[in-house]
This record gives sequence, C-alpha cells and structure tokens, in this order.
Amino acid sequence: MKRILVIALSMVMVSLSVALGQNADAQKLIQKARLEIANLQLTEADQDYKQAIDLIEQELDYSEAESKAAREEWKQLQKVSQYLADGKRSLERQDYQDAAKKYADAIRTMTDSGNPIWNRIIAEANYQWGMVYYWQDNTTDAAAKFRESIKAAPGEENYSKALYNIVVKHYNEGLKYYKRRDYRNAKTEYEQSVLVDPTFSKGYYMLALIAKTDNNADQALDFYQKAIENDPQYDIAWFGLGKLYADLGRMSKAVEAFTQTVNINPKYQKGFFERGQAYLTLKEKNKALSDFKKALEIDPEYSLVYESLGQFYNDDKNFDETIKVLSKIKGTDAATYKTCYSLAQAYNETQSFENALKCANNSLAQKTNWAPAYFEKGRALAGLKRKNEAIDAFKAAAKDGRWKSPAEYEINVLTKWADQ
Repeated sequence: MKRILVIALSMVMVSLSVALGQNADAQKLIQKARLEIANLQLTEADQDYKQAIDLIEQELDYSEAESKAAREEWKQLQKVSQYLADGKRSLERQDYQDAAKKYADAIRTMTDSGNPIWNRIIAEANYQWGMVYYWQDNTTDAAAKFRESIKAAPGEENYSKALYNIVVKHYNEGLKYYKRRDYRNAKTEYEQSVLVDPTFSKGYYMLALIAKTDNNADQALDFYQKAIENDPQYDIAWFGLGKLYADLGRMSKAVEAFTQTVNINPKYQKGFFERGQAYLTLKEKNKALSDFKKALEIDPEYSLVYESLGQFYNDDKNFDETIKVLSKIKGTDAATYKTCYSLAQAYNETQSFENALKCANNSLAQKTNWAPAYFEKGRALAGLKRKNEAIDAFKAAAKDGRWKSPAEYEINVLTKWADQ
C-alpha cells in the first residue's frame, strides 16, 4: 500500500512539473509573440499565440482567464492582420477609399482594446493610411497620418523620413516655381512645407524672399525670424535678415544680423562685405575698412569689395590708395565698370590723365553711355588739352539729368578757356 502511494505521489509530481513547464513555455511564447508584433512579424506571432494557447489548455488545471486573455490577443491579431492585408491589396489596385477604410478598421480594433502591445502596428497602419493619401497627392492628410505614426512609435526612423519627404517635395516644387519667377505658386508650396513641418527653416527663408519681392517688409521680417528661431545656426537666414534691415535703413540691426552671419560662418565673404557697407552708412569707417579687407582675404576677386574700396578711398581723398588697390585688378574679372571709373577718378585727381583716359574708356566699354565714366573721360581729355573731345565727352555725360549740371559747368569752363 505504501508503495502504491509513493508511485501515485511521484506521478502527481511529474504531472505538476510538466504542467508548470508547459505554463512557463506558454508564457515565453506569448512574450515572443508580443515581441514579434512589435517587429511587424505578424505571421510568426500568430503561430506562437496558437502554440501558447495549446500549451495552456493542456495543463491539468489551466486558468480559464489566462487562456481567454491569450485567445483575445490572438483573435485581435488575426483580425488586424486581415484588415492590413486587405488594405494593402486595395492600395495596390488603387482602390484608395477601401484601403483607407481597412486601415481605419485595423486601427480602431487595436485602440479599442487599450492594449499597448499594438502601438507599433497602430503606427504602421497609420503610415500605410498616410500612403493612401500620399498617392492621391493629398499631402496634408498624409502628413497628419505620418505624425500619428511618429506619436505611436517615436523611435521609428521610417515615419519621420516619410514626413520629411513631404516637406522636401513641397520645397522642391516651390523651388521650381521660384526659379521661373512664379512667386504665387512658389509661395503656396513653401506654405505647405511649413504647414507640414512648422520647424522647417528653409521654407520660412524662401517665404521671406518672396515677401521681400512683394515689397512686404513686415512679412519678410517675420519669416526671417521664424527661420532663425527654428535654426539659430542658419547663416543665410541671418544674412537675409541683415539685408532687409539695411534696406529699411535700420543699420544697427543690420550690423547685428551680419555679425551673427560671420560668427556662424567665418568664411562667408558676403557677410563681411555687407556689414562693411552698413558700417559705412553709420560712418564707422575703420570698421568698414576692416570688413572690406576681411572679405578680400576670403575672396581676393570679390569685385563688389573693390568697387566699395574705390569709392571709399576717393571719398576720403586718398587717391594714391585707390590707385594702389585697384591697379592690382586691372584686366581681371574683378575689374568692373565701377572700379575702372573709380580708378579714372583717382588718376584725374593725381593728374595722370593718360591713365585716367584709359580707365574711363575701359569703364565705357563695359557700360556704354554711362554718364559718370563720360564725365571722367572729359576731365582726362581736358587735362590732355584735347578740348573738343573733352566737350564731346561732357555733352555725352550731360544726357543724364543727374550729371547735366556739372557737365555743363565743365563745358562752360572749356569754352571760356578756348576764348581766352
């Protein structure tokens, strides 16, 4: 009798051990299935749920609640999988309305359960729903769905990339219109880009350029500031803001913006040049000169700097310095009609009339009928005692109303000189 009891007890212990082992294996399978759901491996998850439920129900005294919970998750998985598969098929045959309905049904099934294991699938369903809108060129609703995906699965790069692709799509379309000077349609595209991503600095920057083109300074100012708020290291936006302030005559603010530009990008020669121009207006000549020289260190053929330096030295009556600086660029691409004019002016002031005449003619070769160059040509010819040619040059200058008075004065002087 004692032996029978021992055998029976051993059998119970073995059965209990098997049952406990089965329960542990079932729980491992359920956890594995949930992990597979998170990795979008729905077929594998389906198989593991089935196997887990079989193990649970093979127990001697299995928990009905435990079995029901596992079966409920499995049932939801099968339902969701079917909705997603149907949605994919509808999308492939371009039945967008049905595809959207299937993805909506899948999401509702998961959200109604309140179980967090579905977050990754909710994210994917929203993404696929977003693609339904995307293929219909409805980027606004597509972006909304992609944002839902990001909310449900923040770490998934694909969803952020999908949203960014919409932003870039609108930006590139806007750029095409902008290059064709179709500013109205360009503006619409850039507005869409910042609507999809309110932190998209490049979109605000382009909107600022368009607003400036439309002479809407207040709006341009607002867009530049939004671009900078979202990307404080956006050097071109700081530069654009500085140019706008300069156009508005707010030179101190312009200097601040250009300073930010060159602090961010010390190789941005335009930032130094424009800050130098602002300093000139503020009559801070030493600072202006320093910035002009810095711009030339970065770009030794920056013609605008040479134009400003020529005017700067001539206004300062430092004609020798004008000649020294501008003579270096004669015959190069940096020599413009303005630098030739400034050099002609400096040569005339130093009574080097032959050189002045050459430079004035070089200026006129680049910009025909430009009154300032004709005026300096007249001065050079007068210095060379070529009175009639000088008068002709001054007459050409006088055709420009802004130069009429000084040109006629020189003609009168030459006429009186000839009469004496």
